[in-house]
Amino acid sequence: MIIIGAGLAGCMAALLIPGSKIYELGPEKKTHQALLRFRSSQIGDALGIQFKEVKVYKGIWHNDQSVPLTPRAIALYSRKVSDTISYRSITNLDTVTRYIAPDDFHDMLKQQLNGRLRYNISPNAVIDGPAISTLPIFVNAKKFLGMDIETRTQHSSIYVTSFRVPDCDVYMTYYYTDPTTPVYRASITGNKLIIESTFPISIDDINTVKRSFGMSGLVLDKIEDNFEQKNGKIVPMDETTRREIVAQLTIKEGIYSLGRFATWRNLLMDDVYHDVSVIKRLMNQDVYSVLRENSK
Repeated sequence: MIIIGAGLAGCMAALLIPGSKIYELGPEKKTHQALLRFRSSQIGDALGIQFKEVKVYKGIWHNDQSVPLTPRAIALYSRKVSDTISYRSITNLDTVTRYIAPDDFHDMLKQQLNGRLRYNISPNAVIDGPAISTLPIFVNAKKFLGMDIETRTQHSSIYVTSFRVPDCDVYMTYYYTDPTTPVYRASITGNKLIIESTFPISIDDINTVKRSFGMSGLVLDKIEDNFEQKNGKIVPMDETTRREIVAQLTIKEGIYSLGRFATWRNLLMDDVYHDVSVIKRLMNQDVYSVLRENSK
């Protein structure tokens, strides 16, 4: 089995599918920097990596003060991150139990692959039979189906700035609805502050985040400064079109779409873990080989 893409989804799939090989189209990149939480310890248990169980507290920051969840806040946040008005993660402010992976989780996955990961590989040269692709849906559609999909996220990015916070061990998140700052979310995970933004941030934006968490005047140790993470946020596309493209990739080309960008859905890694199981079951049953024959 060939897996295209060495992001979190691709590396996890390779470890869950014995004997699979994973190919990255470009050179090795800096690993995932944005916030990463899990609903359960299931993935860590399956991969032999210990996760930490924590309680996460959430809030909304607007006009330099903490505010309640309102329809206006939902709309402002949605427009900020996706230029649409839709339900995003801000709608759930309940205190929740989450599981935190080690900071070097992505690197740990790649190390466990034991030489099965290769870089700078052309998929056209290596795919012979069914494959899993974690590439964005518009890339898969163009490469394997010859289709051009209009999507406003094709060139979108998010920016991640992070710090170490002294004498800190909490798990909190603030959502920022104010359009005057590009920061849309900031989280403290243990002693690490992760600031996510739609554009590079300035010292004023950092000070806004520090005020929201009651850290004004506190000296922080910078880890990452405006790291650009491609394809950061998903703008919803027509659901019928999305489903049809994913189905055609599988039925006509034997390409199984995996991950939030390949399936163009807002997913957690827990969902990706479930989808790997579904793909393995479908491949073992060879359902799609029959459908492909019928579609010719």
